[in-house]
Amino acid sequence: MKRITQFLARTDLPALSYVWKAALIAFIPSLLIGKVVDLALPDYTPSFNEPVVSELFGALIFSPWTETLFMWPILWILKKFIRNQLTVAISSAVVWAILHSLGAPAWGLGVAWPFFIFSLCFLAWEKKSIGKAIVVTALLHTCQNLLAEIAGWAGL
Repeated sequence: MKRITQFLARTDLPALSYVWKAALIAFIPSLLIGKVVDLALPDYTPSFNEPVVSELFGALIFSPWTETLFMWPILWILKKFIRNQLTVAISSAVVWAILHSLGAPAWGLGVAWPFFIFSLCFLAWEKKSIGKAIVVTALLHTCQNLLAEIAGWAGL
């Protein structure tokens, strides 16, 4: 875990290189968690039955940018009460897991890990600027969702 948090704190890397590496850190565990949750609780996981264009727009554009913009005030509030960055990121992941579980009860289990990673990303990049934090985190979220879409199409 220490190596992951150390990597995610490195904002000296080019943003796109950071995003792709962080996307793998977010995606691989979330794929495994998602599969276990889907097998264990199939009636409680989300089913996406939207037209492909709507699903892709939501997954790759709307959700990453909207949720990142909402992440900003959530992290700001959490930082008012919690000093430790790791605990702030964990708390943010719990908030996002609960919010996603409102859509499908077990969905939160699958999104907790990536939102932990997104939160660490935002917290690191906001030290450079809020704008960079928003853009890098939203791009990371977009990559996560793109990989999830590809995995879904591949039957993984």
